[in-house]
Amino acid sequence: MNKEKRVKKVAKTAQKAIGTFNCTINELPELEATELLIILYGVFLDVANNLELDPDSLYFFMKESIGYTKTADGYALNFPSDLIQGDDE
Repeated sequence: MNKEKRVKKVAKTAQKAIGTFNCTINELPELEATELLIILYGVFLDVANNLELDPDSLYFFMKESIGYTKTADGYALNFPSDLIQGDDE
């Protein structure tokens, strides 16, 4: 898959993951913010384990390489298309 197609696929998958998480949250509207953070942190640690990375290193990599932008509605992910490689690279 070339880079352009892969970037689109990753962006689409990210949107699906966010949507799925939001649907899960809507099923349990009584969840407190701290409980949501526990769930997200569990997902983060699972990713770190799967990538065989130290969680602190993964966090700093995400913060430095991906980042976010403040928007009128809150914050938005800076989509890191430069971190995605296709077969043509």
